[in-house]
Formats: sequence, C-alpha cells, structure tokens
Amino acid sequence: MKNTHLLKKIRRNAVSLICINLFCWPQVSIASETLEQAWVIALQRDHTLAAAQQKERGAAHQVAAAQANYLPKLALDAGYLRTESEPAAKVNIPALPFLKGAVLPFAQDGAYFGGVSVSAPLYTGGKISSGVGAAQAQAEAVQARSQLSKSELKLALAHAYIMVLRAEHAVTVANSHVAAVARHVSDVQALFNQGYVARHDLLASQVALANAQQLALQTDNGLAMARAAYNRWLGRPQDGMVDILDIGVSSQQAASGDLASLLSAADSQRKELQELDQQSLAYKKQAASVAAGHLPQIGISAGWSKLENRYLAEDKGWWVGVVMKWELFDGGLIRHQAAQLSATSQAIQEMQEDTRERIALQVRQSWLAQQEAQARMALVGKASEQADETLLLARERYRSGLAPNSEVLDAETRRLQAYSNRDNAIYDRELARLQLQYASGQL
Repeated sequence: MKNTHLLKKIRRNAVSLICINLFCWPQVSIASETLEQAWVIALQRDHTLAAAQQKERGAAHQVAAAQANYLPKLALDAGYLRTESEPAAKVNIPALPFLKGAVLPFAQDGAYFGGVSVSAPLYTGGKISSGVGAAQAQAEAVQARSQLSKSELKLALAHAYIMVLRAEHAVTVANSHVAAVARHVSDVQALFNQGYVARHDLLASQVALANAQQLALQTDNGLAMARAAYNRWLGRPQDGMVDILDIGVSSQQAASGDLASLLSAADSQRKELQELDQQSLAYKKQAASVAAGHLPQIGISAGWSKLENRYLAEDKGWWVGVVMKWELFDGGLIRHQAAQLSATSQAIQEMQEDTRERIALQVRQSWLAQQEAQARMALVGKASEQADETLLLARERYRSGLAPNSEVLDAETRRLQAYSNRDNAIYDRELARLQLQYASGQL
C-alpha cells in the first residue's frame, strides 16, 4: 500500500512538472508576427530581390528594342556643304571643236541640303523574328531567376525564423534544467546539514548546478544571435525585440504528398530549370538570327529631299526605292558566330540535365527528412513524460536513501535531453516541410 501511494504521488508530481514545462513555452500572442508576414516584409526590402526586379525591367526593354526592328525608321537629314571651287565638267564634243577645253559648272560651291526619309524591312530571312524570340526567352530567364531569388529568400528567412524558435525553447529547457538541479541541490544541502549524506554528494550537485547555469548562459547568447540574424533579414535593429508565432505549436499541416508527385512538381516548377531552359532557347534564337545574315536583306525606303543648286531645273522632290544587301562571302564569320551560339545553347542544356538530377536528389532527401521527423514526433512526447516521471522517482528514492546522488543527476540529464529532442523533432519537422516545399518548387 505504501509503495502504491508513493507511485501515485510521483505520477501526480510528474503531471505537474509536465504542465509547468508546457506553460513555460513561449505563449502565442495575438500580435505575434507570422512567418507569412515576415516574408512580405523581407520581400519588400531585400536588396538582392530589388536588383532582380530591375533586371526584369531591363529585359522587358530589351524585348521592346528587338520588336522595334519591325517598325519603319523615320530620319531627318540636313547640312551645309562647302567646296573649294564650283564643281564643273570639261566639255569635249568632237562635233563642236570650238567648245574643246571649256568647262561647265553643275553645282555651286556652297549649298544647303536636307530631307526626310523613311525605311522599313521587307525580308530579313528571320533575322528580326529570331532576335525578338531571343530577347523574349532571355526575359523569361530573368523572370525565372527573380522568382528563384524570392524562393531562396523565403527559405533563408524560414531558417532564421525557426532558429529563433529553437533558441527560445532551448532557453526555456535550460532554465527548467537550472531550476531542477537547484531544487536537488537544496535537497542535498538539507540532507547534508542533517548528516544524512556525504559532502561528495553536495559538491557533485553544486558542480552540476554550475554546468546547468553555464548552459543557460550559452542558450541566452544563442537566442540573442538568432534574433539578431532574424531582424537583419527584415531590416530592423539587430537588438530589437522579436515576437513571432510559434509554428511548432500552431502548425497542423500534414505531409506534402507522395514522392512521385513531388518529383513531378519539382521538374515542372523549379525556377532553376525554367531559367536554364529559357537561356538555352535564347542562345538558339540568337544563333538563328546570326545565321540569317547569309540570306538577302531586303528593305524599302522613301522620302523627300532638297539640294540647293541653281544649276538644277528641279532641286527638290520625292523618291522611293528598294534596297537589297546580300553578304556573299565573309570569311566564315557568320558561320562561326552561329556555331558558337549553338554550342553555348547545348552546354546550357547539359547544365539543365545536371541541375534536374540534383533537384531530384534534393527532393528525395527533403522528403526522407520529413518522414523521419514525422516518425520522431510519435516518440519524443512520450519520452519527455517518462523522463519527468523518472526524475521524480529518482528524487524520491534519493530522499529515502534508496538511490545514489548520481542517479538523480543522470535522470535530470536524461530529462534535459528528452526535452531537447522533443523541441528538435518539432522544428526539424517544420523545417523539413518548408525545405520540401522549396525543393518541389512550391515555396
């Protein structure tokens, strides 16, 4: 009966200790900042992302510039020409020998000229259309890189967010460890004062307390560094207060899906693959645009011009013409330029295949990490409860003279490890979930 009563008392104390540990967890405040809110703030102020957005605008202008080659070009020419003497032609007509040696001026020595002309391409062999396609593909690649920067930023901030939560719980567990060891030191001191235990027990307990206090200092410092890193991402003072929502407590999200669907999603949604695909296409289009230089380039031009010349019957008027340019031999310049661009396109395709393999491995590793974290969650809760009960039992046994001092200290060390394992499992699960979202292109 006495043993039964003792076990009931220990269980009640264990439940109380568990409740104290739970209440020691950081309480969720209505005003606590969520990870989604932190993402919004970070995306608005990140300099790398701002630079990527400027590159997007530049690529859009590049597309517009390439498309402008389709449009007619309007030009205005004007100037003044001065010669040393009036241009003249020698007259030599055998039928009129008396004119031999005479000169006839055909232009004055100073004249103004001007005109308006318009020109437009008629046929370029695909040079313009391929150039536009290359610019559009490059713009798509730049946009994919910008989206990749967003995903990378969100994952990095999620790491910092979870590091703060880990550090907060590490502080809570460390403080609980200090309190537990301090209670044991008080028990040992009381027993030592009554002459029931040796001084060795008191010294060993005091050393354990000093170690626990050192651990508490380390976790406090770790929390300060984690908060500083988190604030940096958001552009806040690094020593500013951090109040964030505990996703380990509030998260109810299940596994992200089966491995096959995640691999398929990564293959279609990862921005690295989209970027490399568009870069390869851009080089292909550039190669086609350069190769089109071997074909005839035909255009039309028209305009109105005026040349000040008193010797002309009509010194102004409209004109129109068709112009063709065909590069028949260039020493292999165009051929080699097109081949170089095609080889670069093929090289990017090889890089794309290598990246696809690495992404598939990343997805598989993240999925396995999430499965492991999920499995650990089923174990750590029960282990922490058992560790609390084991500690209380060891303390009761020590007070009764049935167990050595080392058994209590070992039980407290195991309790510390159990709670640390619990917190690590929780945040490993959340981090694995976010990493899997990133790996499959869904973050």
